Amino acid sequence: MSTIARLGALLLSLALLLGPHAASAQTVWRYSNWLPPTHPVSEGVVKVWAKQVEEATQGRVKIEIIAALGAPPAHLDLVRNGVADMAGISAAYTAGRFTLLRGLELPFLSDSNSAMSIAAQRTYEKFFAKANEFEGVKLAGLALVGPNEVFTTKRQIRSIEDFKGLKLREAGGITKEVAELLGATPFFAPAPQVYDVLSKGVGDGVLFPPESIPSFKLAGLVQYGVTVPGGFHQTAFAFIINEAKWQALSAADQTAISKLTGEHLSRLWGNLWDKTNADAIALMTKEGVKLESASPPLLAEIRKRLASLEAQWIAEAAKKGVDGRAALEYMRAEVKALEKK
Repeated sequence: MSTIARLGALLLSLALLLGPHAASAQTVWRYSNWLPPTHPVSEGVVKVWAKQVEEATQGRVKIEIIAALGAPPAHLDLVRNGVADMAGISAAYTAGRFTLLRGLELPFLSDSNSAMSIAAQRTYEKFFAKANEFEGVKLAGLALVGPNEVFTTKRQIRSIEDFKGLKLREAGGITKEVAELLGATPFFAPAPQVYDVLSKGVGDGVLFPPESIPSFKLAGLVQYGVTVPGGFHQTAFAFIINEAKWQALSAADQTAISKLTGEHLSRLWGNLWDKTNADAIALMTKEGVKLESASPPLLAEIRKRLASLEAQWIAEAAKKGVDGRAALEYMRAEVKALEKK
């Protein structure tokens, strides 16, 4: 038998030996999840999206959701360095990295999370993507946490003076600035630690969306809430994938997964968040939490105090070559159009 014939026979034998195992090779991405496993995002976004990815790739790509491999603020580096293959990150936890995303977080944007999350994704693609703030990781999709309101344990906010001395939990970034501009005393704590700081009296309140009150089991601690149209601010949230893991996929699997990224993921998030916000408000009302809309005088004072945030961000965006004013006009127009659908 010639050398070529022997080689062919050997390859055929290997193929027969491996049989179905060769066809069942699977890529597994480990999603490091720092949210509680029962959190609406864990159940209604991460698990749902993981299933969609597996189905779209006919089982070739599987996302394994695991307990957090580090503290919430560490997850950008964990994914970038390959410790985790995928994660969700809060832009507020990575101070100084996502300058442009701050424009998506400004106050009074919308009461519809779906509208503002989809608009945020579109605005990123049109105005921010070229600045490459996600260098080192693959951005799967953007969403917004919000609208964020003020919830307190002991004091109802009815005037701007009521913010003075209020120990208000902040997540970094714009959350901290909003708290300071209102006259509160901000302190940092990742979302999973908020129950401890409120229950121990370290803090007097939080800037959170309604959804987060039951999700982090705060309904027994929070007694009051004050809301403003469109929220005191939003918080940008991103789903990221390790770049090497993404590049290792076949072109077919990249194409299949790409159809599930971007606006698809923002819409999945937004629809869920709107429902959980509504459910949370109903639950808080049932449990006796006193929710009030800011009175016209209070709202006017809040708007006045927070007005500097927009001009400040427009100046920051210009340093990155982005027309911030045009980006905000576009985003707000998209929000209004989406709210009507």
